[in-house]
Amino acid sequence: MSTKKKWRNGDFGQIMALLLVVLPTLAFSITFIISYWSVMQADYKLKLVANLAADFVNEQTNTAIDIKDFSGYATFKKVADSLCPSSSTLDLNSTTTNTNGDEGIISITVKYTTPNTLAYLKNKEIATKIETYSFHDQNLTAVLTCK
Repeated sequence: MSTKKKWRNGDFGQIMALLLVVLPTLAFSITFIISYWSVMQADYKLKLVANLAADFVNEQTNTAIDIKDFSGYATFKKVADSLCPSSSTLDLNSTTTNTNGDEGIISITVKYTTPNTLAYLKNKEIATKIETYSFHDQNLTAVLTCK
């Protein structure tokens, strides 16, 4: 009896297909899913920050002053910093009081740029926006960034 296995027709092609097609596709799929999961987690945290900011601003009775002068701003910032993705901190880009006729609308936009460590989704800016009616008929538009 011979212990040598004979190569059948097509065995080499199956091995090459496995090495050249299946394994790279599997590696790409796994890396992309991990990157996508990280971005979705960051998006979820941005939504939490936006909701927190909208609730914080909605408690104020005078939104004509700078948001940093609101009572409780330090506490809000501390909690918002803990919710920002990838240990980033919240930065207030701009706030304006709406004067375009919208009465009692609070609009909050939170932005974040994905880190360089993600394989396929690096340096992508994601943002979330929340609009709500003010309890005190105040108008405010704020843009916040987790940096």
